[in-house]
Amino acid sequence: MILKFEFNYISNNNVLENLLEFTCKDFGIRYAIKKENSIVVLYVQDDKNSTLEAFADFLSQRVPLSIFFKALSVTVEDIFPKETDVLPECTLSLPFTPCVLTRIKDENSEDYQNPFAKNEIGAIDCDSKILVLFKDNEDILVANTSGEYSLICDKIAQLLLQGEMVKINTATGIYTFGVIEHIKSRALDSFEVVATDLSVVEKMVVIKDNEIKALASFERPIIKLRVNTLYASKDILPCTKVRLGLADDALTYLICQKAFEKGVHFLYKTAQVVSTCSYCLETGIKSHREPVEVCVLENGEMLIVKGSYYASSALKGNLAKFENSCHAQFASVMQEHHLFDVKAGCFYMSKKGDDKLMFHSKERGMLDFVSFPTPSSFLEIFETIANSSESGKKLIENYRANFPHIYDVAIGTKIPENAPKSIYTLWKIVSIVMGFSENFNEASEVLISNAETFSGKKGPRMDYYLQNKEALKSDFDAIKLIKSGMSFKLAGTDDITLSYGYMESLCYFLSDTADAYKENIGSQKIVLCGSLFGVKRFCEVTCKNIMPNHTICFNKELPIDILQCDD
Repeated sequence: MILKFEFNYISNNNVLENLLEFTCKDFGIRYAIKKENSIVVLYVQDDKNSTLEAFADFLSQRVPLSIFFKALSVTVEDIFPKETDVLPECTLSLPFTPCVLTRIKDENSEDYQNPFAKNEIGAIDCDSKILVLFKDNEDILVANTSGEYSLICDKIAQLLLQGEMVKINTATGIYTFGVIEHIKSRALDSFEVVATDLSVVEKMVVIKDNEIKALASFERPIIKLRVNTLYASKDILPCTKVRLGLADDALTYLICQKAFEKGVHFLYKTAQVVSTCSYCLETGIKSHREPVEVCVLENGEMLIVKGSYYASSALKGNLAKFENSCHAQFASVMQEHHLFDVKAGCFYMSKKGDDKLMFHSKERGMLDFVSFPTPSSFLEIFETIANSSESGKKLIENYRANFPHIYDVAIGTKIPENAPKSIYTLWKIVSIVMGFSENFNEASEVLISNAETFSGKKGPRMDYYLQNKEALKSDFDAIKLIKSGMSFKLAGTDDITLSYGYMESLCYFLSDTADAYKENIGSQKIVLCGSLFGVKRFCEVTCKNIMPNHTICFNKELPIDILQCDD
């Protein structure tokens, strides 16, 4: 009897194929592996049905969840392939697999409590398998056996429980860890939350089933999530949203396991240097695996916001061929979706780079249609509005009279000369003019946060227009965008509603543009890329408006923006 397993695995990193081969060899069954595009096919054969049933159970226990794994089907076949594909070697260092977890939990295993236990594929790059715990630069514990590993992890968990911080050289970077209850007193610029067990995640954040599955995948991604009302009422966190994940390497997993047993549910970790940290765990790890952050949409679409570690080297190499980040990102999606012979529009909206609305066809190549120039100063903005018409002059006079502090703060705020020409920069400007924020660098995130808390059905329609409304190729009209919000502000619209209006209206602008591309130049696909689409609500509303008339394409295995964001 022959079983055929078809895996829809959208990455070309060779992880799944190699895991399947290792699993088949470990079980001892005849197999063949084939791959075509994103479909990995495994054939297995045996005379006994009971053996095949046992293998199917074995396989389900060995193959981990993955952010790239989309579907699986199993059928009975009559013909076994004459040969298996030659599998490219996979050298990626995986956090851990179900097989490794079984071994490090098993007291009878040679790898019991071993944070350096080798996965089926890949290996941690380290000088030694010795753990050394230091206090104020003096070693107090050394471990290189199962019992010693367990003891040192338990000691660290105890220190964390007592309120101490511990700096640890992990497989994904050097971080300082502490229990979340002390986060406010640490005055950290940035941090991530590590749940010590999957079962406690919902105690802190609002999370959907597809996000829980993503957290549990072997890539161990981080997800930005909203703190739930009950946890927020404890006044532990200094923010309403957190980046949260599970342990992303075996060492952190073992420490989290010990901490969970002691009643610790959440840790923080930060790459920031913390001078008051007395304890340090040295591991001998030489190089670090890049962490991954994802955004999971309601429809199950998973966007990689940060981290290209698990993308194929060929895709990453092609990004370097472009000088302009927006062109590189557009080309990466075309490569992943095989769109080079297709007419496709692209909306690149970034938090760090210049935005572009683009188009590609086989005949003309890649064309830039819309750019987003930004005003040089707030004084220029107000003078341009005042000089545009009599109504513009009255608008500025009324705005200054009704909101003198906001007006003065805006006049006194400098727009950096090197600010990206983007909607994100324009949202910073808008946020200052509307009085949402007085800090230019943080202003757009305040607008986004406001918009994400909006609970109404519809916001006010803001003016997202091109300077030449009838043309496909034109600069964006930033002044009209700012001016429209000032009118609503004077009319008494609150900040939350105003913010959502700015976000929602951009979604409508993009869907209208997509319709224009389809009607006038025959666009067949719409590509969405750039880190602004990592804002879940913005991305979902944009997709909702575009999808009825268009097929949307995102990056599959590369991050949605070559320019990584720090926020």
